[in-house]
Amino acid sequence: MLGRRTFRDEEQARAREWFEETLRAARDVHTIGERRASEGILLALDRWFIHRVRSVAGEDTNPLTELVLVVEAILADGVLREQPPIMYDRARSVLASPVGQHLTLTFDDVERLGGAFLDAIAERYSEPR
Repeated sequence: MLGRRTFRDEEQARAREWFEETLRAARDVHTIGERRASEGILLALDRWFIHRVRSVAGEDTNPLTELVLVVEAILADGVLREQPPIMYDRARSVLASPVGQHLTLTFDDVERLGGAFLDAIAERYSEPR
């Protein structure tokens, strides 16, 4: 599949609905532990928009690029690392995690980063009206 520069409003709405329902259910259940559930939610949220074009997301620190770094950390050893060409600035990030730190994600982290990510998708990837 080629990279996408836009996502339909319906796709964004379905992803947001899924995200909010999954987060609510995870907060209620706690069956696999908050950290692993949090990681799973962010991995799955990233997958909804996996074909997003990186040039639209930008290279600066924003929720779109921060999720890329968080997902890379989850899939590796859990340590947040710089990933060129993304220029990570902790002060501008949602989670304010320092590079080199092991991530221990909470549901509150997921809510903040996931919500900001979905808002950024709506801002940068919506189809022209």
